[in-house]
Amino acid sequence: MKNLKWIFIAIIILASVLRLYKLGQVPLSLEWDEVALGYDAYSILNTGRDQFGSFLPDTFRSLDDYKPPIYIYADVIPTFIFGLNEFSTRLPSALFGIGAVIMTYFLTYSIFSNVDYFRKYAYHISLVASLLLAVSPWHLQLSRAAFEVNISVFITICAVFAFIYSLKKPKYFILSAFLFGLDLFSYHSTRVVAPLIMASLFIFLNNKLPPRKYIISFVIIFGFFFMAFLPILFSKEAQIRFSATNIFTPGARYLSEKDLQKEFLDKRLKDAKIGFDLAGKIFHNQRLIYLDYDTLKTAASHYLSNFGFEYLFIRGDAPLHHAPGMGLLYIFELPFILLGLYTVLRFGLNRYTLILPVWLLLAPIPDAVTREAPHAVRTELILPMYQIFASVGIIALFKFLKKEPKWIWMPVLLATIAVFMANMSYYLHQYYVHTNYDVAGKWLYGRKEAVAVTERLKNNYDAVYVSMRVEDPYIFWLYYTKYPPKDYLKEGGTISGGYADERNHFDKYSFRLFDYNSLPKDKKILLVGRTDTLPADFPGEVNIIETIKNPDQTTSLVIAENKTD
Repeated sequence: MKNLKWIFIAIIILASVLRLYKLGQVPLSLEWDEVALGYDAYSILNTGRDQFGSFLPDTFRSLDDYKPPIYIYADVIPTFIFGLNEFSTRLPSALFGIGAVIMTYFLTYSIFSNVDYFRKYAYHISLVASLLLAVSPWHLQLSRAAFEVNISVFITICAVFAFIYSLKKPKYFILSAFLFGLDLFSYHSTRVVAPLIMASLFIFLNNKLPPRKYIISFVIIFGFFFMAFLPILFSKEAQIRFSATNIFTPGARYLSEKDLQKEFLDKRLKDAKIGFDLAGKIFHNQRLIYLDYDTLKTAASHYLSNFGFEYLFIRGDAPLHHAPGMGLLYIFELPFILLGLYTVLRFGLNRYTLILPVWLLLAPIPDAVTREAPHAVRTELILPMYQIFASVGIIALFKFLKKEPKWIWMPVLLATIAVFMANMSYYLHQYYVHTNYDVAGKWLYGRKEAVAVTERLKNNYDAVYVSMRVEDPYIFWLYYTKYPPKDYLKEGGTISGGYADERNHFDKYSFRLFDYNSLPKDKKILLVGRTDTLPADFPGEVNIIETIKNPDQTTSLVIAENKTD
């Protein structure tokens, strides 16, 4: 047992090193959401208000999206200690990622120590599950950038652990209620998945629950959080978020999709023309969109895509969500996940372990009705289920082999370790080396470098125009100039009516589309734009001051000046 304790400590150290090493340098730049989260934390720290001027909001407006508040408030302390920079902005995700590795051990043990078939090996299963999460490509990827869902994974693991542990120590039931309630403010998809997991626990463990007074306390505490969440659920912010991501109301970026609302309206109009107005209103009601065959088929396809082999083990989804040339899980884990799932269902299924396959099936539900499925961020709540099942598979194999002579099981053990090390080494190489080279553009490299140039030169110019083709440029210039939030709010703060809104400005900076040949010639204007878009910001002949290149030598941004008399 003493040796197991030191192994656990070694796993925590490994998890910490992998998440904190070069945290502000790999990936080499921050993407949109990271700088928005970071600047809002900076603004809260200095003014108590977000970039829009809202005082301590419970929902943050950001880049015409709306974000739950926990990550931003969690980032206030790192920003205070380390200043506004890449390290401080990503630190909450990394720390909660380390916490998830630790709590995976306790969650796993709390489950398998209550199963006769696994009780003898509960410590071993827990250690292996914790180790697999510590080195998980999926979890590491999202722990090393400012992804809100990474905090949500930690809170959910803690909430489930506290619920199960409360069956032995009832006071933890109150902690579980607090954590499940807090989870409602951590990430969008969690607001669906966490309550379903909580309800499942109540159903599975109904005859083992703590005394009535604890159940009443649970209902009151969670009810308090839920009542605070209800106004957010029915707010315009939530409606905007849902309409921007769901499969039922296609937006401008998804013109290839069917506009079901328009289809239903057309059908009602046709029925009205031939005298069946009432029937049209009944059978082509917009509320029945969710029962449309094609929509249900799409939702089912999106849900199942989250369990696809290529997605999980070969290519992942968006480049920001996985290392180049890697999936979200090690191919090494596949046979053990399958073996572990079989072992749990065949030999160890009881009221405690039932939550594991149910959790696995619940996590992708929000992704079923959203676009861009499968989506590693929206479904990260599926962790650490894959790691737990893989750990069961590994221990089950060696439990079986232990009955055989040493000359049989020892080569299998060494081969398993060798394959695991090779798989992990390849991943770490792809992540720490190739991320900063192969997908620098996807991580929006060049914004920080462009800000450094404009800050150095701006006093030589009357104004600085940054093209909207740089994509939400104002937030990058706010972040990297560390523009004082008090001054920014005095100048009006963020004004936004959409991604193309051109009203944002501060200091000498304006963020707008510009026609290079029509710029005023009586003012010296420093310009930042792109040449890889159609149309480009600059024509063939332009006075270029500096070209910022990605590490692969493709052009990121161009800095130029206008023609003057």
